[in-house]
Amino acid sequence: MMLIFNPEIKSFLRKYILVFIIFITISFGVSILSLNIIKNSVVENNQAIIGNIVNKYPDLEKDIVTIITQGRDKNNIELGKSILAKYNYDENLDLNKESIISKSLNDIIKINNLFVVLIFFIILMLVLIYFKKIYKDIKDMTDYVYLSSEGIKVNMVNINQEGQIGLLKTELIKMTTILREKVQLLKDEKIFLNNTISDISHQLRTPMTSLVILNDLMYDDIPNEVKFDFLDKIKNQLNRMDWLIKSMLKLSKVEAKVINFKKDEVIIEHLINRAIQPILIPMEMKNQVLTINGEASAKYIGDIDWSVEALLNIIKNCVEHTPKDGSIEIKYDENPLFAEIIIKDSGEGIDKKDIAHVFKRFYRGKSSSKEESVGIGLAMAKSIIESQNGDIFVKSQKNKGTEFHITFHKSYGD
Repeated sequence: MMLIFNPEIKSFLRKYILVFIIFITISFGVSILSLNIIKNSVVENNQAIIGNIVNKYPDLEKDIVTIITQGRDKNNIELGKSILAKYNYDENLDLNKESIISKSLNDIIKINNLFVVLIFFIILMLVLIYFKKIYKDIKDMTDYVYLSSEGIKVNMVNINQEGQIGLLKTELIKMTTILREKVQLLKDEKIFLNNTISDISHQLRTPMTSLVILNDLMYDDIPNEVKFDFLDKIKNQLNRMDWLIKSMLKLSKVEAKVINFKKDEVIIEHLINRAIQPILIPMEMKNQVLTINGEASAKYIGDIDWSVEALLNIIKNCVEHTPKDGSIEIKYDENPLFAEIIIKDSGEGIDKKDIAHVFKRFYRGKSSSKEESVGIGLAMAKSIIESQNGDIFVKSQKNKGTEFHITFHKSYGD
């Protein structure tokens, strides 16, 4: 039943009904014309009968004319039937043997044939117009799919038309858009993979060179004390490489969006307590003061394990760039829109021209005092936070400390 309400079917039905009305009108006209032909033959036949009778019996003119023009007396009809039956002129008479019909038959057949041909061509034109429109839409969709597959951007016509054809066009546009985005995503992933491999190769080149040199020197005849020193250096370089590879793999996974972050309720107090555990000893060695302030009930929706990784990298950065006897302050809060964590240190600060590049992979400020810094921790922290519907930005002045602001936005329904 729903098929009737389809716009294409409705359009076809409107044209079909119009043709049907034309058909009825023409049919009525053909019937009138056929009756006129028969009428003319009947009148001509009656004229011949009257002429023959009056020619022989002039006195019967009025009676004959009255009978032919008005008279249909039942008794006379029955009498006429019985008389004509003697000559096989009754209902069983062949059409071709009836003079009036035989004279009109050819004209009636011609008119009816003309009528059938006319209706045939009208219906044919309607069907051709209907299929021409459908073919045009199909050709348009075919060209669109072909050109899109060749990477040529083209617009499809009549994309807002009603009915199943319009719906199909809309779905084709959606499909090609999705496929185009996926192709672009594959290209981006290829570029990303290439850049990641390039970065890993670049970052491992220096420690690998040191390891090769130290290993070659171990073959020389050198004192044991020097060998032990070389072994310690080799161990440090291996540990550095191990940390670097693990960190870069983590960062690559996060940036490639292949990690499914959990959506659990994270208590910020628990998050901070877990994040500071690995750096308490380095802070104690530098005699740094750590203060934490915030509401115990503050929370957000996220993945606590990955959030610990992000927060640890930020706090570790603050510890490394804060001198002895310095201070690190962590504040956190929650409101109806977001949860926020602020980490502030009293360290060396960041130069104004370096602030825009702080979260880039392997970026080290030109004025940084940490030669061993790789520049991967803050980049990883940013990727992890943004993957959990969060933002991070930094405020800093040279020699006046640094302040990191982390915001986890609340989604509808949280």
